[in-house]
Amino acid sequence: MRLSLHTFDNLGQTLCVAVSGGADSLALCLMVQDWAGQNNRKIVAVSVDHALRKESVNECKWVAETLASYGIVHHTLCWQGEKPTQGLQAKARQERYRLIENWCASHGIKDVLLGHHLNDQAETFMMRLARGSGVDGLSAMQAESTYGRIRLLRPLLDCPKADLIAYLEARGQDWIEDPSNLNVDFERVKWRSVMADLETLGLTPKRLAQTAQNMQRARYSLQKLVEHWLALHATVREEGYILLSRDALFGDDEEVILRGLARIGQAVGGEIYPPRLEKLMRLYKKLCDEFEGTLMGCRWILQKDSILICREVRTSDLPESLYSFDYEGSLSNATLEILGEKGWREVIAKQPDLKESGLPKPVIYGLPALWDKEGVLVVPHLGYKRQDVAFELEMNFLGLNRVNS
Repeated sequence: MRLSLHTFDNLGQTLCVAVSGGADSLALCLMVQDWAGQNNRKIVAVSVDHALRKESVNECKWVAETLASYGIVHHTLCWQGEKPTQGLQAKARQERYRLIENWCASHGIKDVLLGHHLNDQAETFMMRLARGSGVDGLSAMQAESTYGRIRLLRPLLDCPKADLIAYLEARGQDWIEDPSNLNVDFERVKWRSVMADLETLGLTPKRLAQTAQNMQRARYSLQKLVEHWLALHATVREEGYILLSRDALFGDDEEVILRGLARIGQAVGGEIYPPRLEKLMRLYKKLCDEFEGTLMGCRWILQKDSILICREVRTSDLPESLYSFDYEGSLSNATLEILGEKGWREVIAKQPDLKESGLPKPVIYGLPALWDKEGVLVVPHLGYKRQDVAFELEMNFLGLNRVNS
């Protein structure tokens, strides 16, 4: 069994493989190693210790030792802090991707390969069908998608799990069986337990995955319409906000407009996923009726001919995935937060001419700033740098480029 990654454009020089130790991800990692050796690429593997079971520490050690025997560099990332009592699997997934994204971004790696396979795709389709999902949801998992600053690649979506197990057995390689895969309290496990019955009705994993592919084609057509709508009506500003023509709310298909609003909100607010349809509809109707609103961590502010979408300043937190960074010098004692009203007062007290920046106050308060215990160090988009600062920092707003279309 051989793997080809040539269908993915612009692969980075170093590929990261997420490895839990299960058959799927372990088989993927070994196949990627073979491919990388033949295609002048390097690979590194990461595992996430969710600290949900006492065995997880030893499992991550086993993965590290196993991969080391193949000459594969491995790192374990740890989910620290309190764990939720509800929605545990969803939260664990969110934290897993967050940890991997941050680690890869800090090591200059953009491509992360995941071991999702044909059976996973079929289960995802059925789960979303049961929730009444539309075209996007029934598209299930994409072979290629963006998550913040990284690209998630799933090269095994056409491969049955049985083939991956056979591959490891042929190599004489063991794997870890996660007991949570047998816990029927989890939705995915419940669906997995009935898939054999569905097959007797013709709903085989292959057929379900094919239907998801059909939905992906429909989704792709909608994406093209949304891209055209955004190109006509949206202006992305480097300071981290977007201006949308008020005319954009009228004259196009409602589905296209709603998808466009979701893309803009994700780009500015840093959300990974779009909001629920009812919340999006509520915002859309507000804007059409000339009322302002908040959604996806953004303020939607009406101006004469446009709508200004900027970050809603609720906490000092700032999603790092909104920006790309380039700096010289040490940032070890600095933290990245929004400027806020307090920081703005400090900055203009030291550099009064910044009052003439021309930026709206809601935008200024949401600007990224580096802080230390003495106050504001740098505000790149204002050209502000405290006199004692010796390093250079450039931050580029990724805008619509960081959001899956």
